[in-house]
Amino acid sequence: MSTSISADITIKEVVERYPGADRVFGAHGLPCAGCHVSTHETIRQGAMVHHLDLDAVMRDLDRYIADGTVPPQRERPATQRTAPPERARKPGIDNVVAVMSGKGGVGKSLVTALLAVALRARGYSVGVLDADITGPSMARLFGVSARPYEGPDKKPHPPTTRGGIPIMSMNLILDKEGDAVIWRGPMVSRAIQQFYTDLEWGKIDYLFIDLPPGTSDAPLTVLQALPVSGVVLVTTPQGLTTMIVSKAIKLAQQLKTPVIGLVENMSYFEDAAAGKRYELFGPSKGVQLVVESGAPLLAQLPIDPALTELCDAGRVEEYRSPAYDTLAENFLKILPTLASERSAS
Repeated sequence: MSTSISADITIKEVVERYPGADRVFGAHGLPCAGCHVSTHETIRQGAMVHHLDLDAVMRDLDRYIADGTVPPQRERPATQRTAPPERARKPGIDNVVAVMSGKGGVGKSLVTALLAVALRARGYSVGVLDADITGPSMARLFGVSARPYEGPDKKPHPPTTRGGIPIMSMNLILDKEGDAVIWRGPMVSRAIQQFYTDLEWGKIDYLFIDLPPGTSDAPLTVLQALPVSGVVLVTTPQGLTTMIVSKAIKLAQQLKTPVIGLVENMSYFEDAAAGKRYELFGPSKGVQLVVESGAPLLAQLPIDPALTELCDAGRVEEYRSPAYDTLAENFLKILPTLASERSAS
C-alpha cells in the first residue's frame, strides 16, 4: 500500500501537519482528538489498541490529505450505542455525564466541578448532582449553602452557584453541614433518584453527576436507573488507583455505558521557583487505562495549592490554569460523541 504518510508517526503529528485530520480518526472510532496519549501513540499503535483496520485508516488519511474528503462515521460497537431507559429521562435535561473512579480520594468532585465550570463559561447550561450522599463535598466546593426552594411553579428547585450553575447535594438539606448521613444502600439509591426526578432543573445541556467511590449502590443506581450518556473516569498515577479504576471501567462496560474520557489527577507537582516538576505518585499510568477503556486521556492535572485554597473557600469557579484549559478544550472535543450517542438512542 502506497501512502504519503507512515503508519509509524504519531497521531498528534498527523493532526498538526494536516489540520482537520482528527475527523478522519474520529470517523474510525479512534478517540485521539483530545487525548494526551496521542503525543506519543503512532497511527499503528492506535489502530491496534482500538481494533481498527489500519489499511482503511491509512487510505482515508491519504484521501483526506489529497482532497479533504472526510469518511462517513463507521458503525460503533453496540455496547456504546445502548439506549438509556427512556422512562427515566427527565424533560429539559439533554445529557447526563457521570464522573466516577471506583477509588476514593482521587478528586472526582474536583473534576466534576471543573468540567461544569468549563462548560458554563463557554455558554452551555449545566447542572451538578452530588450523588455522594454520605460524603458530599460539592456544595462546599462551590460555596453554596442555600436550600432547595419552591419556585413560581410550586415545585422544588436546586439552588445555584455564583456562576449560575444549579447544584444539589445532601449537605444542602441537612440541619448542620457536619451531620452524618447514616443510611443503608436502598435509601441512598432513592435519594439520588429523587434529586434527579423530583427537582426542577430547568433547561440543562449537561448534568454532571459526582459519584462516590466503589462499584456498588450509588454507581449502580446512576448507571442503571438514569439516562447516562457517558462516564468520565478519574484516576491518579499510583498503581493501586489504576487497579481500582480498572474495576470501574469493567462496571461501565458490563452496564453498556460508554467511557468517554479519562482524567489523571495529581499527576505532578510543579515547583515554579526551581523550574522542576515532580511526579509524587510515580509516572503516569494513563496509557494503560486508555488501552483498557478505549477512551481518550483528557488531561493530566497537577497538584496545585492555589486550587486547594479556592476549593476550601468555596470559590472553585475562579480557578484558571493551563492544565485546566487543556481539560476544558479536550472535553469540548468529545461533546459531539455524546450528542451522537443520544441521537442513536
